[in-house]
Amino acid sequence: MIFGRTALLKTTGQIRNFAVASTEMSEPKVHKRLVKFPKMDGKTVEIQAVYEDSFSSGSSVGTVVAFHGSPGSHKDFKFIRQKLDSMGVRFIGINYPGFKQTDGYSGQQHCNKEHQNYTNAFLEDLSLTGKVIFLAHSRGCENALMTATTFPADGLVMMNPVGLRIHKSIRPLSRLERIEYVYNLLPKFLADAMIYRMYHSFGLKVQDGEEAINALRSVIRCGLDTTLPFIQKLQKQDTKTFIIFAGRDIIVEEEIIFESLKEYKDLEHFNYNNDIPSDDVSKILKTFDSRKGASVFVKMDTHYQNKLRADLVAEVVKKIFSLIDVKNKL
Repeated sequence: MIFGRTALLKTTGQIRNFAVASTEMSEPKVHKRLVKFPKMDGKTVEIQAVYEDSFSSGSSVGTVVAFHGSPGSHKDFKFIRQKLDSMGVRFIGINYPGFKQTDGYSGQQHCNKEHQNYTNAFLEDLSLTGKVIFLAHSRGCENALMTATTFPADGLVMMNPVGLRIHKSIRPLSRLERIEYVYNLLPKFLADAMIYRMYHSFGLKVQDGEEAINALRSVIRCGLDTTLPFIQKLQKQDTKTFIIFAGRDIIVEEEIIFESLKEYKDLEHFNYNNDIPSDDVSKILKTFDSRKGASVFVKMDTHYQNKLRADLVAEVVKKIFSLIDVKNKL
Protein backbone atom coordinates (compact mmCIF):
# COMPACT_ATOMS: atom_id res chain seq x y z
CA MET A 1 0.00 0.00 0.00
CA ILE A 2 3.01 2.29 -0.22
CA PHE A 3 5.43 3.51 -2.83
CA GLY A 4 8.20 4.28 -0.38
CA ARG A 5 10.03 2.88 2.59
CA THR A 6 9.39 0.05 5.04
CA ALA A 7 10.48 -0.77 8.57
CA LEU A 8 11.62 -4.34 7.98
CA LEU A 9 14.59 -6.05 6.36
CA LYS A 10 13.68 -9.65 5.77
CA THR A 11 16.84 -11.42 4.68
CA THR A 12 20.08 -11.84 6.55
CA GLY A 13 22.02 -10.88 3.45
CA GLN A 14 20.24 -7.57 3.26
CA ILE A 15 20.74 -6.94 6.98
CA ARG A 16 24.43 -7.63 6.54
CA ASN A 17 24.63 -5.19 3.63
CA PHE A 18 22.92 -2.52 5.69
CA ALA A 19 25.29 -3.01 8.60
CA VAL A 20 28.29 -2.47 6.35
CA ALA A 21 26.72 0.48 4.54
CA SER A 22 25.72 2.24 7.73
CA THR A 23 29.24 2.49 9.16
CA GLU A 24 30.59 6.02 9.39
CA MET A 25 27.42 7.44 7.87
CA SER A 26 27.62 11.23 7.76
CA GLU A 27 24.66 13.37 8.76
CA PRO A 28 22.58 15.05 6.03
CA LYS A 29 23.02 18.79 5.54
CA VAL A 30 19.48 20.12 5.82
CA HIS A 31 18.45 23.54 4.53
CA LYS A 32 15.27 25.62 4.40
CA ARG A 33 13.90 28.09 1.88
CA LEU A 34 10.54 29.66 1.11
CA VAL A 35 8.87 28.28 -2.02
CA LYS A 36 5.81 29.86 -3.63
CA PHE A 37 3.72 27.83 -6.08
CA PRO A 38 0.09 27.36 -7.28
CA LYS A 39 -2.23 24.91 -5.53
CA MET A 40 -4.72 22.84 -7.48
CA ASP A 41 -7.43 25.45 -6.89
CA GLY A 42 -5.26 28.05 -8.61
CA LYS A 43 -4.45 29.95 -5.43
CA THR A 44 -0.83 30.55 -4.52
CA VAL A 45 0.68 29.06 -1.39
CA GLU A 46 4.06 29.81 0.17
CA ILE A 47 5.68 27.21 2.40
CA GLN A 48 9.07 26.66 3.96
CA ALA A 49 10.73 23.85 2.05
CA VAL A 50 13.04 21.59 4.03
CA TYR A 51 15.57 19.79 1.85
CA GLU A 52 18.99 18.19 1.90
CA ASP A 53 21.85 19.86 0.03
CA SER A 54 25.26 18.27 0.48
CA PHE A 55 27.25 20.99 -1.30
CA SER A 56 25.11 24.12 -1.32
CA SER A 57 27.88 26.16 -2.99
CA GLY A 58 27.70 23.82 -5.99
CA SER A 59 29.90 21.16 -7.54
CA SER A 60 31.89 21.10 -10.76
CA VAL A 61 31.39 17.32 -10.89
CA GLY A 62 27.59 17.57 -11.12
CA THR A 63 24.34 17.64 -9.16
CA VAL A 64 21.90 14.85 -8.36
CA VAL A 65 18.33 15.84 -7.41
CA ALA A 66 16.41 13.07 -5.63
CA PHE A 67 12.65 12.42 -5.39
CA HIS A 68 11.35 10.22 -2.56
CA GLY A 69 8.51 7.72 -2.50
CA SER A 70 5.32 7.69 -0.46
CA PRO A 71 5.92 7.85 2.44
CA GLY A 72 9.51 8.99 2.20
CA SER A 73 12.07 11.75 2.60
CA HIS A 74 15.61 12.78 1.69
CA LYS A 75 16.77 10.21 4.27
CA ASP A 76 15.78 7.38 1.92
CA PHE A 77 18.85 8.15 -0.21
CA LYS A 78 21.47 8.33 2.53
CA PHE A 79 23.41 5.30 1.28
CA ILE A 80 23.58 6.72 -2.25
CA ARG A 81 24.36 10.22 -0.99
CA GLN A 82 27.24 8.84 1.06
CA LYS A 83 28.77 7.45 -2.13
CA LEU A 84 28.16 10.67 -4.03
CA ASP A 85 29.83 12.69 -1.27
CA SER A 86 33.06 10.78 -1.83
CA MET A 87 32.82 11.57 -5.55
CA GLY A 88 32.30 15.29 -4.96
CA VAL A 89 28.79 15.14 -6.44
CA ARG A 90 26.25 17.59 -5.04
CA PHE A 91 23.13 15.84 -3.70
CA ILE A 92 19.80 17.63 -3.28
CA GLY A 93 16.99 15.67 -1.64
CA ILE A 94 13.53 17.15 -2.19
CA ASN A 95 10.93 16.66 0.55
CA TYR A 96 7.35 16.90 -0.64
CA PRO A 97 4.92 18.80 1.62
CA GLY A 98 3.06 16.73 4.18
CA PHE A 99 5.69 14.04 4.81
CA LYS A 100 7.05 15.32 8.16
CA GLN A 101 10.01 17.24 6.74
CA THR A 102 8.29 19.97 4.72
CA ASP A 103 4.93 20.94 6.25
CA GLY A 104 1.71 20.34 4.34
CA TYR A 105 -0.87 23.03 3.61
CA SER A 106 -4.62 23.50 3.43
CA GLY A 107 -6.32 21.94 0.42
CA GLN A 108 -3.38 19.75 -0.52
CA GLN A 109 -4.31 17.02 -3.03
CA HIS A 110 -1.10 14.95 -3.31
CA CYS A 111 -1.43 14.40 -7.04
CA ASN A 112 1.39 14.52 -9.60
CA LYS A 113 0.45 17.92 -11.00
CA GLU A 114 0.55 19.42 -7.52
CA HIS A 115 3.88 17.73 -6.78
CA GLN A 116 5.17 19.10 -10.06
CA ASN A 117 4.07 22.65 -9.27
CA TYR A 118 6.09 22.42 -6.08
CA THR A 119 9.08 20.79 -7.82
CA ASN A 120 9.17 23.37 -10.60
CA ALA A 121 9.05 26.30 -8.20
CA PHE A 122 11.69 24.73 -5.96
CA LEU A 123 14.13 24.08 -8.82
CA GLU A 124 13.54 27.45 -10.46
CA ASP A 125 14.30 29.17 -7.18
CA LEU A 126 17.42 27.04 -6.73
CA SER A 127 18.73 28.07 -10.19
CA LEU A 128 20.81 24.96 -10.83
CA THR A 129 23.64 25.16 -13.33
CA GLY A 130 25.98 22.57 -14.79
CA LYS A 131 25.40 18.84 -15.11
CA VAL A 132 22.20 17.49 -13.52
CA ILE A 133 20.80 14.00 -12.98
CA PHE A 134 17.30 13.40 -11.60
CA LEU A 135 17.14 10.31 -9.39
CA ALA A 136 14.09 8.72 -7.76
CA HIS A 137 12.71 5.80 -5.84
CA SER A 138 9.25 4.23 -6.18
CA ARG A 139 6.39 6.75 -6.32
CA GLY A 140 8.93 9.52 -6.80
CA CYS A 141 9.89 8.10 -10.21
CA GLU A 142 6.80 9.62 -11.80
CA ASN A 143 7.78 13.15 -10.80
CA ALA A 144 11.44 12.58 -11.62
CA LEU A 145 10.39 11.53 -15.13
CA MET A 146 8.14 14.56 -15.49
CA THR A 147 10.91 16.85 -14.24
CA ALA A 148 13.44 15.35 -16.65
CA THR A 149 11.19 16.42 -19.55
CA THR A 150 10.79 19.96 -18.16
CA PHE A 151 14.28 20.91 -16.96
CA PRO A 152 17.56 20.24 -18.78
CA ALA A 153 18.59 16.77 -17.63
CA ASP A 154 21.78 14.88 -18.43
CA GLY A 155 20.46 11.74 -16.78
CA LEU A 156 17.44 10.04 -15.22
CA VAL A 157 17.85 7.21 -12.69
CA MET A 158 14.77 5.33 -11.49
CA MET A 159 14.83 2.68 -8.77
CA ASN A 160 11.80 0.42 -8.31
CA PRO A 161 9.48 2.50 -10.52
CA VAL A 162 5.74 1.88 -10.32
CA GLY A 163 4.90 1.14 -13.96
CA LEU A 164 1.99 2.15 -16.16
CA ARG A 165 -0.96 0.22 -14.71
CA ILE A 166 -2.55 -0.69 -11.38
CA HIS A 167 -0.41 -3.15 -9.43
CA LYS A 168 -0.81 -5.42 -6.42
CA SER A 169 -0.13 -2.93 -3.62
CA ILE A 170 -3.02 -0.66 -4.65
CA ARG A 171 -5.41 -3.21 -6.14
CA PRO A 172 -8.33 -2.71 -5.94
CA LEU A 173 -7.98 1.07 -5.86
CA SER A 174 -11.56 1.37 -4.59
CA ARG A 175 -10.45 -0.19 -1.30
CA LEU A 176 -7.97 2.63 -0.66
CA GLU A 177 -10.54 5.21 -1.71
CA ARG A 178 -12.99 3.81 0.85
CA ILE A 179 -10.34 4.12 3.58
CA GLU A 180 -9.82 7.76 2.65
CA TYR A 181 -13.61 8.30 2.64
CA VAL A 182 -13.96 6.87 6.15
CA TYR A 183 -10.99 8.92 7.32
CA ASN A 184 -12.67 12.11 6.10
CA LEU A 185 -15.88 11.26 7.99
CA LEU A 186 -14.24 10.69 11.37
CA PRO A 187 -13.04 13.29 13.89
CA LYS A 188 -9.39 13.94 13.08
CA PHE A 189 -7.96 12.43 16.27
CA LEU A 190 -9.86 9.18 15.64
CA ALA A 191 -9.07 9.17 11.93
CA ASP A 192 -5.35 9.72 12.55
CA ALA A 193 -5.24 6.92 15.12
CA MET A 194 -7.00 4.56 12.70
CA ILE A 195 -4.75 5.24 9.72
CA TYR A 196 -1.59 5.21 11.85
CA ARG A 197 -2.45 1.77 13.27
CA MET A 198 -3.29 0.49 9.81
CA TYR A 199 0.06 1.55 8.37
CA HIS A 200 1.98 0.06 11.28
CA SER A 201 0.07 -3.20 10.97
CA PHE A 202 1.65 -3.52 7.52
CA GLY A 203 5.11 -2.82 8.97
CA LEU A 204 5.33 0.60 7.34
CA LYS A 205 7.25 3.53 8.79
CA VAL A 206 5.15 6.61 9.43
CA GLN A 207 5.55 9.06 12.30
CA ASP A 208 1.85 9.76 12.80
CA GLY A 209 -1.59 9.62 11.23
CA GLU A 210 -1.01 12.83 9.30
CA GLU A 211 1.90 11.32 7.40
CA ALA A 212 -0.02 8.08 6.87
CA ILE A 213 -3.08 9.73 5.29
CA ASN A 214 -0.89 11.92 3.09
CA ALA A 215 0.97 8.83 1.91
CA LEU A 216 -2.33 7.10 1.17
CA ARG A 217 -3.65 10.09 -0.77
CA SER A 218 -0.43 10.27 -2.76
CA VAL A 219 -0.77 6.61 -3.69
CA ILE A 220 -4.43 6.91 -4.68
CA ARG A 221 -3.61 9.87 -6.95
CA CYS A 222 -0.52 8.49 -8.63
CA GLY A 223 -0.43 9.04 -12.38
CA LEU A 224 0.05 5.55 -13.76
CA ASP A 225 -2.27 6.10 -16.71
CA THR A 226 -0.83 9.53 -17.54
CA THR A 227 2.87 8.62 -17.51
CA LEU A 228 3.32 7.32 -21.07
CA PRO A 229 3.40 10.76 -22.78
CA PHE A 230 6.32 11.76 -20.56
CA ILE A 231 8.21 8.58 -21.49
CA GLN A 232 7.60 9.36 -25.15
CA LYS A 233 8.88 12.89 -24.66
CA LEU A 234 11.96 11.58 -22.86
CA GLN A 235 12.78 9.38 -25.86
CA LYS A 236 13.23 12.51 -27.98
CA GLN A 237 15.80 13.92 -25.58
CA ASP A 238 19.49 13.16 -25.22
CA THR A 239 19.01 12.06 -21.61
CA LYS A 240 20.89 9.02 -20.35
CA THR A 241 18.50 6.67 -18.54
CA PHE A 242 18.96 3.93 -15.96
CA ILE A 243 16.18 1.74 -14.50
CA ILE A 244 16.66 -0.90 -11.82
CA PHE A 245 13.86 -3.08 -10.41
CA ALA A 246 13.35 -6.25 -8.41
CA GLY A 247 11.62 -9.63 -8.36
CA ARG A 248 10.68 -9.60 -4.67
CA ASP A 249 9.09 -6.18 -4.80
CA ILE A 250 6.13 -5.97 -2.41
CA ILE A 251 4.74 -2.99 -4.32
CA VAL A 252 4.90 -3.76 -8.05
CA GLU A 253 4.88 -7.02 -9.98
CA GLU A 254 7.95 -7.49 -12.15
CA GLU A 255 5.85 -8.12 -15.26
CA ILE A 256 4.37 -4.61 -14.98
CA ILE A 257 7.84 -3.06 -15.12
CA PHE A 258 8.89 -5.35 -17.97
CA GLU A 259 5.82 -4.09 -19.85
CA SER A 260 6.76 -0.46 -19.26
CA LEU A 261 10.35 -1.10 -20.41
CA LYS A 262 9.00 -1.64 -23.93
CA GLU A 263 8.29 2.10 -24.03
CA TYR A 264 11.90 3.01 -23.25
CA LYS A 265 13.95 2.73 -26.42
CA ASP A 266 17.64 1.93 -26.75
CA LEU A 267 18.14 0.56 -23.24
CA GLU A 268 20.27 -2.58 -22.94
CA HIS A 269 18.71 -4.99 -20.44
CA PHE A 270 20.48 -7.15 -17.82
CA ASN A 271 18.95 -9.95 -15.72
CA TYR A 272 20.43 -11.25 -12.45
CA ASN A 273 19.29 -13.65 -9.78
CA ASN A 274 21.04 -12.07 -6.80
CA ASP A 275 24.62 -10.81 -7.05
CA ILE A 276 25.85 -8.61 -9.88
CA PRO A 277 29.44 -9.66 -10.73
CA SER A 278 31.96 -6.81 -10.83
CA ASP A 279 32.70 -7.61 -14.49
CA ASP A 280 29.03 -7.14 -15.25
CA VAL A 281 28.98 -3.77 -13.50
CA SER A 282 31.56 -2.69 -16.09
CA LYS A 283 29.33 -4.07 -18.85
CA ILE A 284 26.33 -2.14 -17.52
CA LEU A 285 28.31 1.09 -17.39
CA LYS A 286 29.73 0.54 -20.86
CA THR A 287 26.26 0.53 -22.42
CA PHE A 288 26.04 4.27 -21.75
CA ASP A 289 28.91 4.84 -24.20
CA SER A 290 26.89 3.86 -27.26
CA ARG A 291 23.27 3.59 -26.11
CA LYS A 292 20.75 5.66 -24.21
CA GLY A 293 21.32 3.59 -21.11
CA ALA A 294 20.48 0.35 -19.32
CA SER A 295 17.84 -1.47 -17.31
CA VAL A 296 18.67 -4.02 -14.62
CA PHE A 297 16.42 -6.65 -13.04
CA VAL A 298 17.56 -8.47 -9.88
CA LYS A 299 15.21 -11.32 -9.06
CA MET A 300 16.04 -11.68 -5.36
CA ASP A 301 16.13 -7.95 -4.57
CA THR A 302 13.26 -6.18 -2.80
CA HIS A 303 11.56 -2.81 -3.28
CA TYR A 304 14.42 -1.02 -1.54
CA GLN A 305 17.21 -0.95 -4.10
CA ASN A 306 17.86 2.66 -3.07
CA LYS A 307 19.70 0.96 -0.19
CA LEU A 308 20.68 -2.44 -1.59
CA ARG A 309 22.14 -1.12 -4.87
CA ALA A 310 23.58 2.20 -3.71
CA ASP A 311 27.03 1.29 -5.07
CA LEU A 312 25.75 0.55 -8.56
CA VAL A 313 23.54 3.64 -8.67
CA ALA A 314 26.47 5.85 -7.63
CA GLU A 315 28.65 4.30 -10.34
CA VAL A 316 25.96 4.99 -12.94
CA VAL A 317 25.81 8.63 -11.83
CA LYS A 318 29.60 8.88 -12.10
CA LYS A 319 29.52 7.32 -15.57
CA ILE A 320 26.87 9.69 -16.91
CA PHE A 321 28.72 12.74 -15.62
CA SER A 322 32.00 11.50 -17.13
CA LEU A 323 30.34 11.14 -20.54
CA ILE A 324 29.13 14.75 -20.37
CA ASP A 325 32.70 15.85 -19.57
CA VAL A 326 34.01 14.02 -22.63
CA LYS A 327 31.23 15.46 -24.81
CA ASN A 328 31.99 19.00 -23.64
CA LYS A 329 35.67 18.61 -24.55
CA LEU A 330 34.91 17.58 -28.13
